[in-house]
Amino acid sequence: MATSVDIRKQIGQLFLVGFDGYTVPADFKKAIQEFNIGGTIYFRRNAESPVQLAMLSNSLQFECRLKDSPPLLISIDHEGGKVNRLSPPFTQFPGMDLVGEIGSPKLAFHLGLAMGEELTAIGVNVDFAPVADVLTNPNNPIMAGRAFSSDPEMCAKMGSGVCRGLQKAGVAAVAKHFPGHGDTTEDSHLTLPFVDRNFDDCEKIEFIPFRRLIRSRVEAIMTAHLINKSLDPDLPATLSPKIINDILRAQLRFQKVVFSDDMEMKAIADNYGVEESAVMAIQAGCDMLIYRGDAGFPVAAYEALVKAVENKKISKERIEVSAQRVLNLKKGYATQQRPIEMAQLEKMIGTPEHLALAQAIAKKEMPQFLEGQDEE
Repeated sequence: MATSVDIRKQIGQLFLVGFDGYTVPADFKKAIQEFNIGGTIYFRRNAESPVQLAMLSNSLQFECRLKDSPPLLISIDHEGGKVNRLSPPFTQFPGMDLVGEIGSPKLAFHLGLAMGEELTAIGVNVDFAPVADVLTNPNNPIMAGRAFSSDPEMCAKMGSGVCRGLQKAGVAAVAKHFPGHGDTTEDSHLTLPFVDRNFDDCEKIEFIPFRRLIRSRVEAIMTAHLINKSLDPDLPATLSPKIINDILRAQLRFQKVVFSDDMEMKAIADNYGVEESAVMAIQAGCDMLIYRGDAGFPVAAYEALVKAVENKKISKERIEVSAQRVLNLKKGYATQQRPIEMAQLEKMIGTPEHLALAQAIAKKEMPQFLEGQDEE
């Protein structure tokens, strides 16, 4: 049976794909229109200056997508510290470990708000932050400096603050990396890490920040490309129905958008085929698949999902549920009605208040302008 145009369009909404360059390449514009892509992600390769980024977002939202398509999610990994795609004049926020050492939810909220204001200014509506991982392994090569703390409660408080600040500024926060990347010794960009933490211990450590973030109405959660042998001995979390459907959805009661981590990372790419991994991730409960896009739009993954619906390996209803979650996220955050005006950028980016905030965090101090202020 041939899949309907509607289902093909809905499948396209489940893809968030990057591209190379400071302007939209012709082949990427064509892919946005042909496949009805749900969103894109900015890396350093896309970021030259605030004006250039604002023009890029304008181009994506108002020139590239078809008029009857939903707006695009425009996303970025903007954590502060070593995960930062934006050079000055954007404020250079320090690593989240320093925020955890200060330990003020008020500071965390204002940090999220400041980050969100700078991202909103350039048309970004999704930030893959905060990191909700608990740094229980001091030899962790990927999370040191990025996690708030080795204390689950501190990670929960700080993560919740950053999340609420980002979302108040109009940027959807994405807590990552479920079910917890803090105890690994390998980097999932390079290999498939293993963790062995049983469910009860996960409840006492890894799940505490995620539960708090869900209560704080975080809009999305990103999965980890790792195998936790106690939760699912066979599959990495991104491809595991046990971890996404049974634990995150059923037990932690999270019903919003679940993003995969980048499907082109070696943990997935070296162990599962492009087609197979896309189908498994959607079957497992992911709603949106991220592709860095080094080889352009992942046509093979898209066609594999179309085929899986035709072969009834994935039901139409399953696709519709994810497409609706993505649409709900867009209704809340992809709300830009008109092109960004360049004149406003200076008022939003690298402001004296944002710079004072970053400098205070670097010194592990509360900034003076927050003394005595209410949190919100």
